[in-house]
Amino acid sequence: MTQRAIKLCVVASSGLCLAAVILWIAYEATIRSTTLPDLSRSSSYSQTVTSSGELLWAFLTTDGKWRLRSSSNEIDQEYLRLLLAYEDRRFWQHRGVDFLALLRACLQAITSGKSVSGASTISMQVVRMLEPKPRTRSAKIEQIFKALKLERSISKDDILRIYLNIAPFGGNIEGVRAASQIYFTKEPKRLTLAESALLVALPQSPEARRPDRRPETAGRARDHVLLALAARGELSMVAARKALANPVSDALHQLTRLAPHLAARLHSDAPETQSIATLIDIDLQNRVEALLRRERQRWSDGVSVAAIVLKNKDSSVLAYAGGTDLAANGRSGFVDLVQAIRSPGSALKPFAYAMAFERLLVHPDTIVTDKSVEIAGYKPENADGTFVGDMSIRQALVRSRNTVAVMLLDKIGVDAFLARFRTAGRPLVLPRADDKAGLAIVLGGVGLSLEQLVWYYTAFANDGRLSQIRFKTSDPVVPLGNLLSASSARATADILCDVPPPPGYMRLTAADGGRRIGFKTGTSYGFRDAWAVGFDQFHTIGVWVGRPDGAAHLGAYGATVAAPILMQLFDNLPVPPHEPFSASLELESLAGFRELPARLVRFSSLSGASNQQNLEISFPRNGTIIRSDRVSDATIQIPLQVTGGKPPFRWMFQGNAQPETSLPTSTWSVNVRGQLEVSVIDSAGNLAKSSFWLN
Repeated sequence: MTQRAIKLCVVASSGLCLAAVILWIAYEATIRSTTLPDLSRSSSYSQTVTSSGELLWAFLTTDGKWRLRSSSNEIDQEYLRLLLAYEDRRFWQHRGVDFLALLRACLQAITSGKSVSGASTISMQVVRMLEPKPRTRSAKIEQIFKALKLERSISKDDILRIYLNIAPFGGNIEGVRAASQIYFTKEPKRLTLAESALLVALPQSPEARRPDRRPETAGRARDHVLLALAARGELSMVAARKALANPVSDALHQLTRLAPHLAARLHSDAPETQSIATLIDIDLQNRVEALLRRERQRWSDGVSVAAIVLKNKDSSVLAYAGGTDLAANGRSGFVDLVQAIRSPGSALKPFAYAMAFERLLVHPDTIVTDKSVEIAGYKPENADGTFVGDMSIRQALVRSRNTVAVMLLDKIGVDAFLARFRTAGRPLVLPRADDKAGLAIVLGGVGLSLEQLVWYYTAFANDGRLSQIRFKTSDPVVPLGNLLSASSARATADILCDVPPPPGYMRLTAADGGRRIGFKTGTSYGFRDAWAVGFDQFHTIGVWVGRPDGAAHLGAYGATVAAPILMQLFDNLPVPPHEPFSASLELESLAGFRELPARLVRFSSLSGASNQQNLEISFPRNGTIIRSDRVSDATIQIPLQVTGGKPPFRWMFQGNAQPETSLPTSTWSVNVRGQLEVSVIDSAGNLAKSSFWLN
């Protein structure tokens, strides 16, 4: 070679080196000047409410997507292997762009005149997902440089995590976990080969391949993935053929599944929390919701049912059903009836008895006279309109006599009764802030929620103790001291275990043959609320039945509509070994079946109290407005009740006399609306009238 040729080679080599350096500098400068795609979407997820890792409810992201957070170690490793084998075989080796795959794709396109295979890496796809643009050459070049920049800015693991969380799977479904839950109702930790292949195929063309809309197209795409991977040796042909035999379902499952009212409550309390782990027993929650839906069908559309189950040991919430139908008319389905403040009817009576036991005002065996009394102008009436005379305090609570509860509260003091609940941190609610509480509070003239009432009742199974109610696994166990003394709580629980079950139900027994549950029912005035609250050794359950709008649910008593549901709910729980309290525990001064001191033999009635009571129509009272959801002029049964007077009674409906009856109750079949009048005459000739409106 001549010297001139050598010089030319040197110059050419130097030029090539210089060009390479310039190209490298330009390449580096382009990468450095390239802006990273906006990563904020990769950290925006649907809030999830879970139970033992299982999904109860999810909320849409602010941009309207179902996007559930997950990491690669929470996803089936075989799916990850198939994903990388199909989409990006050299993912862990390249720096954002697989130049070998890019060169192969270019050569194939040149020789065939069309695009044969893609060369987009996982990193490039992430860029496209974060910044979607039309598929042009310039957009592809920009995507390449952004992928290179992305790989220099975050780790491979983070890039894979972003892909797994924002990859599109059709509609507003993003991310592998959301897709697995919606298409397969399962976490992506345990996917079949057929499911894995489908999830690999969908992001390439998510709308065209949506299984719920185009299952055949989705199936062909999945099959292509399986056969391609088998051809490359990534799968055995036997496994691929087995997966090919599985049909693609067109089912689309909701991410909003259980405990909607609890989920909404926790979401409202902590909207920024990514995942909320509850203490809900998911199997029990399923059974409770199914039972309430089934029972609700017995009544008109306006009626709903709510229930809550607490574990006595630590007040953890195991089941929470704030209603039965989110789609109910007038958005009433969204009312959380576990939290709604309602009148408890007679359900607070046991606490008056327990406080009376504490003060040794009475003993369970003390004799009391059920009679007409008037205290400071207030005349309580019994639900059946009668007075039965002498009975024990135990019988008075079992039979829920209103007069006795009012007399006990008068001795305890209204302020002291209210202060006890206020001290516990969850006071009872008076109808108006400026109201002075009266004796009617023990019969339902006060407000509280189902949650409150059930929480209070846990004291009867816990020797009078309360602990802070717990919804989440992160909620600590916080003892709050005693609501009632241990002996009074045991004595009251012992009486409540004697309350007979509702008609058609056997008394539930513990494993040792003892009484399993103690319970009490309540019905608010005008049949607006029907309650049943009960407890066994391990659990306390509350049931509410009524209308969210506060209208009457005529004829619905706690004992007839709520108590049967309560019994069925207890049937869904493990049978405890013993009664709700240990019989071996001393009842101290409340021990039964012994000679009582003279002052506890009989509870002294108030001086001047009269056994006579004027004849009155206690329902419907004069001026009452009764709302009904009946259709058109369908017939409705209006319950009637009289107090006082001397039987037999003769009712008159709009002036039409009815046959005599010795009972203080009756019903009136009405198929009209507007102002109605009912009157009643007793055997002594006394007359009572009531004019009311039926809407």
